[in-house]
Parts: sequence; C-alpha cells; structure tokens
Amino acid sequence: MSSGASSDTDLNDLESRPEYAEKSGLPKPTDFVELDWDGPDDPENPKNWPLWRRWYITFVVAWMCLVVTFGSSIYVAGTDYMAFEFGVSRTVALIGLSLYLIGLACGPTVAAPISETLGRTPVYFTSIPISMLFTAAVGKAQNIGTVLVCRFFAGLFASPVLAVAAGTIQDLWEPDMVGVAMGGFCLAPFAGPILGPIIGGFLIEKKSWNWTMWVLLMFAGAVVLLVATLRETYKPILLKRRAKKRGLPLPPKLPIGQALKLVVTVTLQRPFAMLLFEPIVLALSLYMSFVFAVLFGFFEALPYVFASVYGFGTGDTGLTFLGIGVGLLIGAAIFIYLDRTKYVPAMRLPVPPSPESRLLPAKIGAIALPIGLFWLAWTSRKSVHWIVPVLSGVPFGMALILIFFTVATYFTLCYPAMVTASALAANNMLRYLMAAGFPLFTIQMYEKMGIAWATSFYAFVGLALLPVPWALSRYGARLRAGSRYVTHKDGMSELQIVESI
Repeated sequence: MSSGASSDTDLNDLESRPEYAEKSGLPKPTDFVELDWDGPDDPENPKNWPLWRRWYITFVVAWMCLVVTFGSSIYVAGTDYMAFEFGVSRTVALIGLSLYLIGLACGPTVAAPISETLGRTPVYFTSIPISMLFTAAVGKAQNIGTVLVCRFFAGLFASPVLAVAAGTIQDLWEPDMVGVAMGGFCLAPFAGPILGPIIGGFLIEKKSWNWTMWVLLMFAGAVVLLVATLRETYKPILLKRRAKKRGLPLPPKLPIGQALKLVVTVTLQRPFAMLLFEPIVLALSLYMSFVFAVLFGFFEALPYVFASVYGFGTGDTGLTFLGIGVGLLIGAAIFIYLDRTKYVPAMRLPVPPSPESRLLPAKIGAIALPIGLFWLAWTSRKSVHWIVPVLSGVPFGMALILIFFTVATYFTLCYPAMVTASALAANNMLRYLMAAGFPLFTIQMYEKMGIAWATSFYAFVGLALLPVPWALSRYGARLRAGSRYVTHKDGMSELQIVESI
C-alpha cells in the first residue's frame, strides 16, 4: 500500500520557506508559525478530534483501500467464463488483472500533486466514483478490448486512494498510536485480494462473470456514501483555511515553471532515481515486490493446485485463501505487540534507537516466507489432507504483512519526509508492476514444472532474499551515511536535496 502522497512535508511546505523565497526572488512569506495550531489542545487539530471520529475516519479510509484491492482479485474468478464468451485464451482475459495493477502503479503520480494542493478529501470524493464508471463499463462490455481498456482506467482512477490513505492516518494519530492505527488500517488493502477469490468463487457458481463487477460496485457504492461524511485532515489545507478566515497573508505561490520542476522531480523522477541508486530502497522494494507478486500469482496457482489435486470447485478454491487471511491477522498482531511493548517505549529514551532496530518484524517474516512456500510445495498431494496445504498460507500471510510494515517504517526513519514519500512511491510502483506480471505465467509454470517444484522455485527465491533484513541491520547505518537523500549533519535541507537532483 501506500505511497508518495502521504508525507506532511510537501511542495506546499517548500513554497513557505524563507530560504526558497530568497533564492527565487519572491517576497519573504509570512512566517508559518502564524499559521500553526493555536496550541496543543487546538480543537481543529485532527489529532485532538474525538476518539470516535478519528476511528470512524480510519475505518472509512481503510474500507476504501479494501474496495480498491478487492477490485483486483474478484475479477480473476470470472476470467474462464469471460475467455469462453469472447473467444480468447485465459491468459488474454487475465491481462485485465495485470492492467488494473498497472493502473494502481501509475495513479499515485497523479494523486501526489493533487492531494498536496487541494487536500485529502477531493481525492477521495472523485477517485472511487470515477473508477466505478469504468467498472460498470467492464460489466457491460461486449468485447475483450473494452474490458481491458476499462480495467486499466478503473485501476488508474482507484489508485489515488491508496496513495493518500496512509497520510490521513498520520494526520489523525499521535506517534505513540500510529502503530496501532496503521496495524489495523493496513490489513484492509491486503484483505481485499484475499476476499476477492472467496466471494468471486461462489458468485461465479451462481451467476455470470459480469456479477463480479456488480458486486464490486456494491462494495464501492456503500463506501462512497460514507466518504461524503469525511472531513479534511491535511494540516496545510486546514491552516490555510484558518488563515483566510482570520485575514492573515498567505505565502506566495511558486512560479509555474518552478512548481512544475518540483512536481516532476519529487513525484516522477526521484522514485526512479532511488530505485536505481539507493541500495536500501532497491533491496527492500525488490523483497516486498516479490512477496506481493507471489500473492497475485497464487490467484492462479491455488485454484490450479486444489482443483487438480483435491477436485475442489470454483467456490471451494476461493476458501483456500483463508489461510493467508489468518496469517495476515497474526502478522498484524505481532507488529502491534512489538510496537506497544518495544518501539513506543523506545521513543521516550534520551537517545532514540537507530532505524535498524525496527527491522525485527521483517526478520520474522523473512523466516516465515520460505517455510510457508515449501510447506505448500510438498504437502499438496492426494495422500495429505487438504487442510494441510491450506494452513501453509498462515506463515505466508504473516511474512507478507510483516515485511510490508517494516518497509514502510524503515523508510520513514531513514529519510526526511519528502524523500520518504519518494521511497514509498518507488516501492508502490515496483510492487504493482511486478504483481501485474506474475499471474500471466503462473499456470504455465505450474503445468510444466509441477506443483512441488514450481512452488519450491518461489521458496528458493525467498531463501535467497532471506538475508536482506540482517544485511541492513549490519550495513544500514553505513548506507544511510553515504546516501545523497539523507539530511546530513552539515545542515543540508530538503530544499537543497531537491535542487541537487
């Protein structure tokens, strides 16, 4: 999940900085202290809103993310029927899944400048409704071309929700509660892909493939009603509204050319640069992307395994994803436990621990990943009861969410806020692009290599990646010290970082 648009330090912050005004020749803006909260108990500060309201907004935003990711996997249940109706191969029909994921990868580049300029709520108000129009077009499509084009745009317009949602959580919660809120919230975008095969499998047995889109629209329609009740949470927008009410002078706008340069640099160029030249971002993004891609490969692999070995029908194969769902819950519980007992108390120490101290969840996940994959590989046989390979999803689900939590937390601690946004955007982009490719070759790989060795291949890759968290524990500080993106002791500012790219 997440993404480049969720940082509190953004382009709007840059335009308020006196050093930028001096370099650009603009008049010195009003000091932003005048636009800060009135005090720690300011009722307009989202962190001071009633507890019920903060949890309500967290729930609605989480549900939106669930709907977006649910839209990726429920489509898969109908691909066989779609292929038959339109006279194409199953692989061609599966391109609709891949294009949706490519849309999810591309959309945050649009969402970032919009949310930073207009706030969180305009993104929410427009994203899901526009995506619903394209989802409806998929359901009414009369040919495969329409399906594929509309699936891409459905993913593209849904993706801004994933880009902005984590920022909303940061807006609402103090640091000592962010871990708990994020632990619950991040279950939603991972629960979506798990629910898709379960609901879609039984749906296809009773209805046509079009109904996968109608059910998706029902989920989306329900959350759209709740979105209309949301309030803006983004601090710069709230403070600018307050300044207008009080008649305070606002900071000057950046000249359009300089604003475009910053948008291109921060939103488009830097995520690619960090993937190429920043070892921390490259290593963890490849790791997370592989695990995420295996999950999407399982949308093809698990139905093949349980149908060919155990004779499961379409609905029953969807239930095999429950093992992964249980693993997600256990992994989230482990993360929240570590956060409350280990990481939150560490925040109060005179000298805070290093970012590498937060790699423990990834180490647990790194061990669980090959265990779950080898477990599935060598127990999927008629002589072994079907519940045994289903339970292999538990360690896999744990690995998936523990590695994800670690990546998001570690990036946040390693880099300044603006750079963290780019690092997360790079991770999001690579994750969905890799996931888009795996379903297209999974069945062919399982048919040619066999269930045991095809799944073992994934497990061996997991073993090869296992040392990554330990390597970062040992060398992470050295890599950060040599990074051009970290704020150094010489006082290098985020503005200078942007200009140095």
